Amino acid sequence: MFKSIQYVIKENFSNLYRIFSISKYELLADMRDTKLGLFWNFASPAINLLTYWFVFGFVMERNSVDGIPFFNWMLAGMVVWFFVRPCIVDGCNAIFAHSKMISKMKFPVSILPATVVLKELFNHFCLMIVLILIFIVQGYRPDIHWLGLIYYCFCAIAFNISITMVLSVLNMIARDTRKFVSSIMRLLLYLTPILWPLSRFEHYSKIAFIMKLNPIYYIVCGYRDCFFYHEGFWPYRYRAICFWIITLFLFAFGSVLMHKFKAKFADLI
Repeated sequence: MFKSIQYVIKENFSNLYRIFSISKYELLADMRDTKLGLFWNFASPAINLLTYWFVFGFVMERNSVDGIPFFNWMLAGMVVWFFVRPCIVDGCNAIFAHSKMISKMKFPVSILPATVVLKELFNHFCLMIVLILIFIVQGYRPDIHWLGLIYYCFCAIAFNISITMVLSVLNMIARDTRKFVSSIMRLLLYLTPILWPLSRFEHYSKIAFIMKLNPIYYIVCGYRDCFFYHEGFWPYRYRAICFWIITLFLFAFGSVLMHKFKAKFADLI
């Protein structure tokens, strides 16, 4: 296992420029046929946020959560979801999408999940700019607690790369993986307390405990804490331990899969 982890880490760090180049190429490829180009990296997530606000904040008339307007509370969680979801869904196809290149040349396959995450990280930064501007207009001023976003963003990157490594290899073994994950992600949005507060399950302690183990929910809580609650890292220490245990396990498992199938990907294609 340690040999596999060392192999993946070494291959990724020795190919940082290649990861950046592939991510940049795929990002520009998405804009190639559009006239507005980079504008859509800001407009698309903003339209999605307005859609969720209209449905859950206006039509369904959700009340404020802990004294925070529901729209703002929801935005702080949705910005995480819009980063995690495309990383996982597109990450399933990270290896298979480059099948022609893999079959024709010797290529460091383990870097492909990182290229997907880096591409989506740019989109995440674009959405964060929109979100921060919305909060500033509404009277929220940046303070020292917002620096915690750097840590939670790193958590999101680590989790995305770890789970993407696992799913991208499994998708090479069974093509049903991507379809299954796409369906599960639709369900996971509503199972994760992003559009509703976990306090609704305060009388069902076991269910609430299970939901708190969700790694995505830990990141969502972190973003919300940086923006609104300002409680710091200590109240979430047990969730942090669970998060890193799950993330490191996924990374180790993904590394083992990458190392085991590194010479078989061309055959699996």
